[in-house]
Amino acid sequence: MKTAHFQSFIDDSEPDAGPARLTALRKAISGAQLNGFLVPRSDVHQGEYVAKRDERLAWLTGFTGSAGFCAVLPDVAGVFVDGRYRVQVKVQTNAIFTPVDWPETSLPTWLQKNLQTGTIGFDPWLHSWGEIKAHRAALGENGIQLRPNTNLIDQIWTDRPDPPNAQAYAYPDDYAGETHSDKRKRLAKMLRDNAQDTAILTLPDSIVWLLNMRGSDVTHVPLVHSFAFLHADASVDLFIAPGKAEHLSGHFGAGIRLFSQDQFDAQLSQLHGRVRVDAGHIPYAVVDILQKAQVEIAFEADPVILPKACKNIIELQHARVSHQRDGAAMCEFLAWLDNAPIGTTTEIDVVIALESFRRANSELLDISFDTISASGPNAALPHYRVNEASNRQLQSGEVMLVDSGGQYLDGTTDITRTIAIGAQPHEVCAAFTRVLQGMIAISRLKFPYGISGRDLDAFARAPLWASGQDFNHGTGHGVGHFLNVHEGPQRLSRASTVVLEPGMILSNEPGFYKEGAFGIRIENLLSVGEADLPEAANLTRLLEFETLTFVPIDLRMVISDWLDPTEKAWINAYHKKCWDLHQDQLSSSATQWLGQATKSL
Repeated sequence: MKTAHFQSFIDDSEPDAGPARLTALRKAISGAQLNGFLVPRSDVHQGEYVAKRDERLAWLTGFTGSAGFCAVLPDVAGVFVDGRYRVQVKVQTNAIFTPVDWPETSLPTWLQKNLQTGTIGFDPWLHSWGEIKAHRAALGENGIQLRPNTNLIDQIWTDRPDPPNAQAYAYPDDYAGETHSDKRKRLAKMLRDNAQDTAILTLPDSIVWLLNMRGSDVTHVPLVHSFAFLHADASVDLFIAPGKAEHLSGHFGAGIRLFSQDQFDAQLSQLHGRVRVDAGHIPYAVVDILQKAQVEIAFEADPVILPKACKNIIELQHARVSHQRDGAAMCEFLAWLDNAPIGTTTEIDVVIALESFRRANSELLDISFDTISASGPNAALPHYRVNEASNRQLQSGEVMLVDSGGQYLDGTTDITRTIAIGAQPHEVCAAFTRVLQGMIAISRLKFPYGISGRDLDAFARAPLWASGQDFNHGTGHGVGHFLNVHEGPQRLSRASTVVLEPGMILSNEPGFYKEGAFGIRIENLLSVGEADLPEAANLTRLLEFETLTFVPIDLRMVISDWLDPTEKAWINAYHKKCWDLHQDQLSSSATQWLGQATKSL
């Protein structure tokens, strides 16, 4: 029996359907006496990852990226995307949609230019309170209003998929490193210390982490769709679809009460005391209900987000094991790729081969996201997803960019390697070397406590900047523990002001992309830890990064003369660690490949 692949290669984008769907939406907008309507990618839980039934943006526009939104007006429909998707949005959408560079162009600025006056409708469950408040403040009193409305996409999407209905399951304490009872008590004390009676949780990753629970409501990410109230007495009210969690009563114990998800609205209005909500994630509708019920609201961060991001000792121990296991699979794959026939091997073949090497270990539960398998010009799309229509053969003289990861009970992995397919021109080698220098710079950093991602981001870009080059995405994102491969609040980004804390895991992935030609990205995962203070230090606390990912970096594109002695020493030590970790775990052919790939510069 043939095993199904974790990844589908069907092209989900339907740009040809866009004009008819846009016409139907505009008719619904007019019928609702509106002048426009907002279509975000988010769902009611306000997380990055959405189920098929919540992919409203993709259904309307054809754009399948992980971030963005569409603003539909009578004469123009703008699709707002960030730097990762500037090329992709042009390919996936019909010309009737207008790409908008976001956040450089904000929604209020665009509306003022294209509408002047009128009423824009939005689904109050699909936009956060903070987002709408900021938009309204920017719009001011200039004649454009944002008005809550029923979801007009849902009115016209006649074959909308059913909600996911898989059962939730308990996540073992041995992997979590802390019982859900202890987590609840720890965070309940935080509420009491802040004179708060209840925190409302809508982010699925916050809820499953708090309750040591996992599920499969979202592709590749072990999330469960639910809402929750965390009370100051450490009890939790969990709002979840019937049949998904009743069997977990023994795991939950007496401190967790189950409610149907459709009871959430009514229970909101029954809350009393001071209620904590995260303005950046709480749906507008939730705050509206609380205000109408005259509930006292404290706008503060989701209390789970930061504790979840700071992995405990047990989680970090498991993370090292999962990365070593995943690294061995990557070595087998890279050895295979170096011997794959050029001109017949395709991007889809690469995805299938990599998955097979990961599947060879029974610990693998899923991939952590759809593998980015991009050759030649496709590698210039940072979030390219191969499908049957875009699939191309590997060609000599091109680069192959593979960004992938695995989901294991003991950790979530994410790694990118750019591989030379035959000899590469100087332009590619120069860019690759600069990207590598930026990655090494981040890896070697020591920094005082109190530093945030925006303080470090420039270290990754400096070699590229010196040559007038850059990349249009953050240097790194947070990563969860058998959870989201994109986790907040930590980031290595010019936009991040979150202080880096011990236990946080981040990606380190500078890149360079030349549209229509090639793309380069090198990515390892790092954890934040305490560093020893030198004798002459005048700091009280110093942090550093521990590298978790150990897989060889393709030295065939490195201009070694450009590396200084400390950079050469880092790469040589890194490759020695790759050899030491994996030499006894691989097939004989992969071990031979590893020996060649880890030779000293």
